[in-house]
Amino acid sequence: MEELIEIGWTGRAHGLNGEIKLRVSEFYEDDLLAAGSVFIGDPPVPFFPEQFRGGGALIAKFEGFDTRESITLLSNKPLFLAARDVTAREPEEETPFHFLIGFSIEAPDYPRLGPITEIMDLPDHYLASFEHEGRELLIPLHEELIESVNETERVVRMNLPQGLLSLHEEE
Repeated sequence: MEELIEIGWTGRAHGLNGEIKLRVSEFYEDDLLAAGSVFIGDPPVPFFPEQFRGGGALIAKFEGFDTRESITLLSNKPLFLAARDVTAREPEEETPFHFLIGFSIEAPDYPRLGPITEIMDLPDHYLASFEHEGRELLIPLHEELIESVNETERVVRMNLPQGLLSLHEEE
């Protein structure tokens, strides 16, 4: 199999006509827009874009997907390009939590959260970004909150304070 480079994640279905949101590292956007195919999932499967459009989030339409129900099967999956379609490699992140991208979060009294789509490096701490019930949410990443990391299951078990999700409800 050819070498693949992870460039981001698929998001949720968008609209009713088989479109899906993509979360792509800005570094790889031009390569994605020029590519004839992308690979989605684990194991990666090739898909062929019909069109891309912007306006905040990148929205993609793939061949063979014409309904919201059909494209939902591709939601929250890793997104790859063939190495031959990538003009330059993005420099590796230096955060200690970068490897958690794609992992889910489990915590007592919370539903399973994630997958983590981005790690934000703020001056005093790191935040895990993910979608939950249609909204982007942020969870602080701190060694004292992380109980364990299961790389096989791609799960981070955390001890989170009560009410963390309800903080975002009033936005």
